[in-house]
Amino acid sequence: MPYCDPPPPEGYPDVKWHVPPKRPSLARRKRDFLRHLLRWGAMNEAAARTGVDRRTAHRWREQDETFDRDCRERLNWRRQTILLEAINRVENPRTRPVLYRGRQIGHIGRANDRIVAALMWSSATLGGEK
Repeated sequence: MPYCDPPPPEGYPDVKWHVPPKRPSLARRKRDFLRHLLRWGAMNEAAARTGVDRRTAHRWREQDETFDRDCRERLNWRRQTILLEAINRVENPRTRPVLYRGRQIGHIGRANDRIVAALMWSSATLGGEK
């Protein structure tokens, strides 16, 4: 003997079922990670923006050779881009006018050598990183 009446054949009209969103597939998460890695150039930042832990991204690199190769390519491309930007800053320093009594009497060119040195150091130390 049932404790309640059976549900109507067309269902209850006032009940809305919650369907949770699908979790992205592994291939989709890896692709998103590589896209963020190319954009931001850091494993931690790309992992955070993808929604995975950084240790997961490192595990993916250890287990999947093609993913590791793609990560290396993107990181190397990002480092080369940063170095080219640093060289451009050194070759074309930003100039600032020097004014005296409302007239320009000269200009000062400034190149940020500290950032260039830091970039060269990071490129030398991180160049052999996996």
